[in-house]
Amino acid sequence: MIVVVAVLKAAEGKSDQIIEEFKKLVPKVRQDPGTITYAVHRALDDPNKLMVFEQYEDQAALQYHGQTEHFKQFGRDTRGLFAGRPEVTLYECVV
Repeated sequence: MIVVVAVLKAAEGKSDQIIEEFKKLVPKVRQDPGTITYAVHRALDDPNKLMVFEQYEDQAALQYHGQTEHFKQFGRDTRGLFAGRPEVTLYECVV
């Protein structure tokens, strides 16, 4: 299993708009082959900080996710709404 943790910083005042776009994306990603979990969270101490927790069966499922039209559309629809690039860490399940 591959786990992805992505920490994203919304531009000031843009987090609600980003969340609305995630509401369109998440149901589609959850239907992608090999997706186990895809959930978006907002930090309690910073409304502009979002964390996406993702689990995929394997590397192929993660690669598939990155190539889907709905993921690419999310990127187009949220262009300019983030303050910088996401911090993405990949993990493998060990226990």
